[in-house]
This record gives sequence, C-alpha cells and structure tokens, in this order.
Amino acid sequence: MNSIINEVEELKELIINSDEYKEYKKYEELLDTNSRVKELVNKYTSMQKEIVLLESKNNDTSDKEKELDLLYSELTSIDEYNKYLDSSKKLNELITNIQNNFQEFFDSLVS
Repeated sequence: MNSIINEVEELKELIINSDEYKEYKKYEELLDTNSRVKELVNKYTSMQKEIVLLESKNNDTSDKEKELDLLYSELTSIDEYNKYLDSSKKLNELITNIQNNFQEFFDSLVS
C-alpha cells in the first residue's frame, strides 16, 4: 500500500515539474501582479453576478451584457491574460487525461 501512495506522490511531483504546470504558474504569477487585469476580472465577475440577478428577476440584461462583452474584449486584448488562458487549458488537458486514464483503469477493475 505504501508503495502505491509513493507512486501517487511521484505522479504529483511529475505534474508539478511538467512544462504545462510551470507555464501556468508563470502566467498566474504575472497576472497576480497586474493590477489592470485584476481590476478587469473583478469587474467582469461582478457584472456576471449582476446579470444573473437581473435574469432571476426577469429583468432586461441586454445593456449589462454589452458592457460585459466590452470588458471581455478588453481583457482578451491583454497578451498575458491570453497566455494565462492558454496555459490553463493545457494544464487542464493534462490533468483531464490523467483522470481519464485512472478512471478507465478503475472501471476495468470492477467490470
């Protein structure tokens, strides 16, 4: 049993040392220091919540949605933000592939 746990720890280290994870962390840290991106993300998130609230009350959201689109356009015009999104997708793909492999293996054990 301990050897299996050790192997899982090794897998964790492999992920942490992967290019995908390193790239993700690099852009995450860059965004953490970019006050403009933080401000835009906060505004975007806040506006999404406003839209959901308006929709739940059956109110018109078209103006807010236009504002949201503008915020999104502004966000995606920032190179570091796009690189962060790209690196996040790559890391998610890696993790999803690992999860799928484990799931297939576990499924095969019980079938």
